[in-house]
Amino acid sequence: RKQSFAFRGSGVLITTVATITTTTTNQKIVTNSNKQRPMTDNKNTSSTTTNKPALVFGASGEQGRAVLEGFVDAGFSPVYGFSSNPDTISDQYLSDALQCILLEGKISNPEDVRKALTSTRAQAIFLTTTTEMPVMGGATGGFQSAEDEEYETIVQWFKTLQEVHQEDKLPRTVVFSGRDNVQELARKKYEQTGNVWIEPLDDGSVVPHYSAKGKGGEEGLKLLQNTPGLNLIQLTMPFFYSNFLAFFCPLPNDGRTQWELSGCFGSGDTKIDMMAVTDLGALVVNVMNQAEKYKGQILRVASERISMNEIAKEFSDLFGKDVVYNPLLPKELAALEFPSAPAMAQMCQFLGDSRELQHDLELTAELMKPRKLANFETWLLTHSDSTAFSRVGLDRDAPELTKICVFGALSPQGKSVVKGLLADVRKSYTIRCTTRRDLDTNPDVQELISLDPQRVSFVQADFDDIDSCTNAVQDMDGAFLVADLQESLKTTDLETEERHVKNIIDACEGRVRHLIFSTMESSEAVNTDLPEKELLEFSPKARAAAYARSKSLSVTFVLVPCYSEVFFDMMEVRKDDAGQDKLVMKVPGGQEDAKVMVMSVEELGPCVANIFDSYECFAGHEIGLVTDFVTAHEVKSMLNDVFSEDIAVETESVETKEWVEARDTYMRDLGQLFAGLSHSKAVTSRHSLAKTYQLVPNVRSLRRWVEQNRDNPTFREKLGLR
Repeated sequence: RKQSFAFRGSGVLITTVATITTTTTNQKIVTNSNKQRPMTDNKNTSSTTTNKPALVFGASGEQGRAVLEGFVDAGFSPVYGFSSNPDTISDQYLSDALQCILLEGKISNPEDVRKALTSTRAQAIFLTTTTEMPVMGGATGGFQSAEDEEYETIVQWFKTLQEVHQEDKLPRTVVFSGRDNVQELARKKYEQTGNVWIEPLDDGSVVPHYSAKGKGGEEGLKLLQNTPGLNLIQLTMPFFYSNFLAFFCPLPNDGRTQWELSGCFGSGDTKIDMMAVTDLGALVVNVMNQAEKYKGQILRVASERISMNEIAKEFSDLFGKDVVYNPLLPKELAALEFPSAPAMAQMCQFLGDSRELQHDLELTAELMKPRKLANFETWLLTHSDSTAFSRVGLDRDAPELTKICVFGALSPQGKSVVKGLLADVRKSYTIRCTTRRDLDTNPDVQELISLDPQRVSFVQADFDDIDSCTNAVQDMDGAFLVADLQESLKTTDLETEERHVKNIIDACEGRVRHLIFSTMESSEAVNTDLPEKELLEFSPKARAAAYARSKSLSVTFVLVPCYSEVFFDMMEVRKDDAGQDKLVMKVPGGQEDAKVMVMSVEELGPCVANIFDSYECFAGHEIGLVTDFVTAHEVKSMLNDVFSEDIAVETESVETKEWVEARDTYMRDLGQLFAGLSHSKAVTSRHSLAKTYQLVPNVRSLRRWVEQNRDNPTFREKLGLR
């Protein structure tokens, strides 16, 4: 029968007429008339295989499809695809765009295999098999029988190949898609160590969909090793990127504020061998062309070694969403109501093991020449419009945030954020500020409201009361949080303040779309000689940040450095020998040449406004802000340049202990910046000039900020200038 149809293949719309005939055997052969080959840019220019027949067993799966395309692109003709799936047999892309001849049969049926081998007389053959895993969610048995069935199918296939070869003496090269025999590897490891590496399933199986192929490939190599004219090459496959379109697709939380890549690969930093299945076509062709070199070998192929944390970051960067790796225990993954979940849990445990059994990246790159292997970044880009990602909402635009609650609004950071949001011309923010202070009598409250009474309001909040915190964020889109620990030290201890911050975080969870949390490094991460008890402000904020990461909450963490303004809190006016005024900058611990990270607190507002404007791009990120790394000597020289006509500036070193005892908490923390933080890689490595200028391109450097404030009355008053 003839049927007209239109379809898309490789981006080209083709209209054609197909003629479908049925042979007298149990196999169906699909042929075509008026066929066109779609345009393609991935021809294998090194091919020497024009007009040689090729045959793919397992044409239904992604591997088989990729190899069919590879054979066609390399000039094999005719190209046959063998499958038991009726949908594959009627696939118009395969039959008409690729011009493949499709054979219907079962790999487990020796007679079907024999007919395919004898009728096609293909000398280039690719074999991939499927494990018929249990289909009921929560199954704990049936895996071993599935493994045994696949193994027997593979072995029988090779025996049938031998029999056909004995009859027709036709030389053939077979590339077999294999995996590791994990069951045998686990047995050997137990014999060596006495420890169970991967816990077997209830029926004794260990990664059955890997072990079946591993055992089958080993047996195939034994069977064919002494058979002249038959070459077998096994490609041991890695973890395919396409798994992220299925079982390992990032899944959103209820509020769609965060997407999780769940697996039991161990640490998120564990490197896993991966590859794009679409590269398999060219890879198989090139191996076929070098059959004499690689016959009888097992080639462990992969394009890159990449961690799940790196995978999550690629998702975040492309889709602008907060995507994280969620490390599960094997038993947690195995318990999921998902077919084959127990076997998948074993597979993850195997792939996440730091073992020497790695794939050969250099060999794979060599085999692909002249083409380059795809890495995950390019694969994800070309699959970004996949329906799998659309279904989980990765490609959806985020709702705009216009109602922001500012916790710690009366702190220097809070005031800067309020001003930054009001100055943002892209949208009109409504800002709700919170404070524990009295609203009617506090002049700072009235000062902030006066900036724009229509858009700025205040509520009094009791941070000991979770309901009070909840009321503060009610109907808000986002929140900014900075713990005003300087204020709290007058009334409470830091442990109480940490509890307050956690109450605010709990209130935000499930109520605001995004939280920006201004935090700091933990004292444990800072290499400093100060007593830990003096690191007053650091650890409580860091612990609260860790708590925020544990919540179902979209968060951006901002690390603010030493304020540029505090240099002027370090100064005092003195008389020189001639009776003239001079400024003396008192530097703790003899640290005049220590590089200190600085940024004016005024710059925080625009930074926060830009984060809120593109909050999904920054969700889950930590942004260490900084505009300068300067020494006290450099600041002195800069001030002498800018204020040369007004006053001279000098530095003076004082003991850190004297500094700490003489100052209040705020200046005590500043002493720590000079005494320890400026030397700590745990701190300096987390602050980036590039990221700061990328976030706010017109952010002001210290010198520019000083020059712009040179004639500011408030600024000059701080310096003792008229």
